[in-house]
Amino acid sequence: MVFARRVIELMLLRLGPQDMPGDSTTLFGSAAAYCILLFLQVGLIMPAGPAVLQAVLATGLLALYVRTLLRIRKLPNRYNQTTIALFASGAVLTLIMLAPTHVMAPYLNAIAEASDPQSVPMPPSFVTLAYVALGIWGLAIYSHVYRNALDGSLWLGVGAAMAFEVLLLVVFSVLG
Repeated sequence: MVFARRVIELMLLRLGPQDMPGDSTTLFGSAAAYCILLFLQVGLIMPAGPAVLQAVLATGLLALYVRTLLRIRKLPNRYNQTTIALFASGAVLTLIMLAPTHVMAPYLNAIAEASDPQSVPMPPSFVTLAYVALGIWGLAIYSHVYRNALDGSLWLGVGAAMAFEVLLLVVFSVLG
């Protein structure tokens, strides 16, 4: 219960990663929850095999990315708390995004198969708006976590959060 409250406070930008527990059990539990929920979300729009690969790869890349950033900044002792903050908040955001993803799945699949993507009817605007709003909220949360963990400016936090998203896009584009 205390952990859930901390995650909510983190997602409301009232706490930072330094307020998260730093134990390995919480780290592995948060990583597992993040990975499972990513699999469920991605599984709504692609077959199970690729969904598992994407979820496991995204989870591993996030852990590696955080470790690399913290080592570059000479702050490796912040790894567990930072990664827990990112995995836990990411799991909650992904859970919230399951419903909009379910509604958008037919649209996303139709776009992927269409010879003329402009001919595909748009999903309901409230779903699209929810997706965008959740994406912006997620960027704010992740930027907040990175800013605190890296002892940097807001722009460093935003840059670190966006760089990870670009990394994921590049990796998944290369993998097909």
